[in-house]
Amino acid sequence: MSEDHSGSRRRLSLETPQARYSLSVTERGAIDAPAVLFLHGFPTSSLDWTRVLPHLDGIRAIAPDLLGFGRSDKPRIRYSFPLQADLITALLEQLGIDRVRLVAHDYADTLVQELLAREAQGTLGFRIDRIVYLNGGVYARLHRQRRIQRILRTPVLGPLIARRMTSASLRNSLNAIAGSRDAWSAEDAGEHWRAIASADGLARLPRLLHYVADRRRYAARWEPAMEAAARRSAFVWGPADPVSGAAMLAEIRRNIPDAEFHALDGVGHYPHWEDPERAATAIRQALR
Repeated sequence: MSEDHSGSRRRLSLETPQARYSLSVTERGAIDAPAVLFLHGFPTSSLDWTRVLPHLDGIRAIAPDLLGFGRSDKPRIRYSFPLQADLITALLEQLGIDRVRLVAHDYADTLVQELLAREAQGTLGFRIDRIVYLNGGVYARLHRQRRIQRILRTPVLGPLIARRMTSASLRNSLNAIAGSRDAWSAEDAGEHWRAIASADGLARLPRLLHYVADRRRYAARWEPAMEAAARRSAFVWGPADPVSGAAMLAEIRRNIPDAEFHALDGVGHYPHWEDPERAATAIRQALR
């Protein structure tokens, strides 16, 4: 187990119906405090939460690198949300947690939708007490795919471009969807790039991007499950996000009026990175 400014980190081996995989998991807080699972977006990792977790006391924070991301295993497979959901279930079972609150961003917003769909079917092995969503394509039809994502999804060109991604190009991409053009420093981007690139991770990016098509394919399963959990849900949103910002938030408000909303003016796609203090205040209130 290693220690850093965000908590302790260890690798856990988890069994799923498909295979056994190892995830890198960061934990912070007392083991007997209420459990809150922090789930990150694409293409980054649990490093996303390092700025906001120090502002959130009184909880047991658990932040895994999802399969294919960060320092977790990166097998040569077709990544899917059902597989990620199986791993989350196995993770909570191994940690002895049977009820949890969820904080999710981007890619993980859809993972939460899959968990809620299982809950509706009566097949989820734990209880979800509260959900906090941060910017993501919760309504697939409104998600504005970035040009680099379209390129990475192409069968031939995608893998070639992915392997050439540098920390500088990652920084440019992240700042392009932020509320300000200097939200991510060169040092920040370098740390995140090293996690992405570890274990031949650049080559896995096109495989992970299947999620864009899966959102549309399974929208009829995932979106109603999210809407049905309105009274347990809160949305902490950066409206300045060009990918899933103001238009997405307006659609959520129309369809899920009973949810709780925190719009952070001037903030883009990564509220928890761009303005961690404001994001932490909103998350803390939403979790209560």
